[in-house]
Amino acid sequence: MSLEYCKKTDIGLKRKRNEDFSLTPDDYQETFDTSSLGLVFAVADGMGGHPAGDVASRIACTAFARTYYQMPIPKRLFYRGLTLFDCRPLVTRIVQTIKKTNREICKYACSHEKCQGLGTTLSVLVLKNNHAIIGHVGDSRIYRMRKGVLELLTQDHTFVQDLVEMGEITREEARENPMRHVLMQALGTGMDEIFTRCERLEPGDIFLLCSDGLHDMVSETEIAAIIQKDMPIGKICEGLVQKALDEGGRDNVTTIVIKYNQKNKDKHG
Repeated sequence: MSLEYCKKTDIGLKRKRNEDFSLTPDDYQETFDTSSLGLVFAVADGMGGHPAGDVASRIACTAFARTYYQMPIPKRLFYRGLTLFDCRPLVTRIVQTIKKTNREICKYACSHEKCQGLGTTLSVLVLKNNHAIIGHVGDSRIYRMRKGVLELLTQDHTFVQDLVEMGEITREEARENPMRHVLMQALGTGMDEIFTRCERLEPGDIFLLCSDGLHDMVSETEIAAIIQKDMPIGKICEGLVQKALDEGGRDNVTTIVIKYNQKNKDKHG
C-alpha cells in the first residue's frame, strides 16, 4: 500500500483552546508494529463547553492506538492469507477498541474531579490490505473522493441527523439548524452504537477525516473543489483549514487527508 497523507489543525477564530486531536502513523509507528493490523488515522473533537474537552480528545486518539495495536491478535486475522481479505475481524477489533477507549475516558473522569463530564467524538480509519475500515462515534466525519465524487462515509450521531433520517428536515436544512451540534452519543458521556463500514480501495482514492469545525463552515461542494485541486497534499490540508477560517472559523478545525496511490514509495506531508 502506498499512501500520501497530511494533517493540519487550527484553534479557529473564536475558541480559547483547541479541543481537537488527531492521529496519523507518524505519531505511533516508532512505538507499535503496524504490519499485521494496518495503519490507523483518527480525529477526535472534545465536546465544547465541557470540562477538559482537549483531554478527552487526546485520550480518545492515543488510547485507541495503544489498545488497537497491543491487544492480542487472534490467528483468525490471518486464516485467509493474502488471497482474500476479510474485514470482519478488524471491524470487531475496532469496535472492541472503541469500547475500551470509552471506558478509559470514563475512568479518567471519575478519578479527576475537575474533569467530570469528559466527552469526545472519535472517527477512525484503518487502511489494511487495500481496504478501508471505519469506526465512528459522534459528528466528526470521514469522506472519500473517488473519480471526482465526494462521498460521506460516516453518519453523524446528532439530533438533527435523526430528524433527517425521519424525513422531518433535509440535509441542507440540517446545516442551518440551531440544534445541529447536539450529540446523541459520544465517548465518555454515553455511547450506544458504533458506526462501522468497510470499503475496498481504488487507486486515486482520497480520504478526508475532519472535525465539525470544517464541515460546519465549509460546504461539501467547496470541500470537493479544494480536494480536486492539482497541488501537493499538504497544501490541500492547509487549503481546507484556511477555507474554514475564511468562513468565520467559529470552532477548532482539524483535517487529515490521505491519498491512496499505486507507487513504489510512501510519502507524507
